[in-house]
Amino acid sequence: MRRFCLALLLLASPAFAQPDRYELGRRVIAFEKAWDEKADDAAAKKRAAPIINRAVQSFFQLNLSNASKFIDEARNALEAPEAASASVRWSEALQIVPETRVVDSTTEDVTVAVKSFYKVDGEAPKGAIARAKLGAGKPVEVTLDKLPATIKVPVKSVPGTPSADFTLVVEIVVDGKVLARKETRVSRIEKFEERLAVVKKASADVPNPPMTIEQATLLLIVKQLESLAKKSVPETDLPASRLIFGAERLSTVKEPYYTSKRPGEFWLSIPTGKTVSVVRIRIPAKLEEKKTPVPILFALHGMGGSENLFFDSYGDGIVPRLATERGWIVVAPRVEGLLGSGPAPKVSEILDELAKRYPIDPKRVYLVGHSMGAGHALQLAQKDPERYAAIAALGGGGRVAKADTLKGRFFVGCGKMDFALNGAKSLHKSLDDAKVPVTLKEYDDIEHLLIVREAAADVFKFFEDTRPK
Repeated sequence: MRRFCLALLLLASPAFAQPDRYELGRRVIAFEKAWDEKADDAAAKKRAAPIINRAVQSFFQLNLSNASKFIDEARNALEAPEAASASVRWSEALQIVPETRVVDSTTEDVTVAVKSFYKVDGEAPKGAIARAKLGAGKPVEVTLDKLPATIKVPVKSVPGTPSADFTLVVEIVVDGKVLARKETRVSRIEKFEERLAVVKKASADVPNPPMTIEQATLLLIVKQLESLAKKSVPETDLPASRLIFGAERLSTVKEPYYTSKRPGEFWLSIPTGKTVSVVRIRIPAKLEEKKTPVPILFALHGMGGSENLFFDSYGDGIVPRLATERGWIVVAPRVEGLLGSGPAPKVSEILDELAKRYPIDPKRVYLVGHSMGAGHALQLAQKDPERYAAIAALGGGGRVAKADTLKGRFFVGCGKMDFALNGAKSLHKSLDDAKVPVTLKEYDDIEHLLIVREAAADVFKFFEDTRPK
């Protein structure tokens, strides 16, 4: 029922403004870092969880600024039982908006706007200033007597190579005390327009549909860079300097570029039939030295998300982190459609293409899905039951339509405060009735957003217990 109502909201409402989506994501990341710092403080987490529940409700109502307000309140609740001061609340409500995320290396400075993202009670504290710095560059300040305010932050003089990805930090200072810290990314690229024109021209020679991962990924990166050149706000911080270097390599390589010899994290576009599938992938180091094939984990995001959600959010990227610690490949596919609410991604086709490049153990292919992604995991397990050794459904349910074909073991995890709890219980019962091996775990004081972080360790233990003897 909730998914049906949300679908109506999505159809009746304009798409999320990308700057708002980005801003909410930054605040979620900050909250999740604070949550991890309070991992052993049950009282602090108990204070914060109900407020996060309100944030999730605001998200489902497409009110991203209100969701951000509750996220900030929840982070403050983690840090202290007392409410934050009016000055702190005012400072945290601010957002920073660079006029562009990419500048040429000849650019002297970038203009950054400082403005309120959501309303708070009370007046602005007297004497508030914004102190900004790009990378190891010179800090500059501007008074915040009136909002929005603008500040010109030096770019050309920042130490480092001509092309580099920098963190822009803006601190909100009152009476000499830092009350809030804002971060985003700004890239400086040598001869940016000229280099972009070259790779764009090279991408015009890519066949339609693309034949290789390299060809498809070149098109993806060029699209990302063109969007940045138009001063669009990306969904997440993109390393534009690294991306343009990658596009230049892809425009000239003749052999496979993405192989076991190239570890790291990438955005890839993978040919899957007549279409392509966009993924974010992390390849462990020294994979080419492995004498045995390694497991691969597909992480399926929830509605409104993308391939970036498991890497940048969801417990501050806990799932890719735990996979990397084990030397596993982890892949987060993008769900297409309005606000990432389309059908399940083509995991089997993605797996087939990746298996041509990497030493993947076909007996240790795992799925983890959150919310809508949990339903997608169930669908995929029923569509290709022989392919998946184990499936984790977190904060979501679904209907078992082909119980007699299911082969993998299931872990169903849900918070006791989660609106999806009844659906998770129903999924567990349907699997159990069908004699499918299934484990259900409910988490105290956990709601919809936090379940991935809280259940991650249990999920990986569950996956490891399914290892073939």
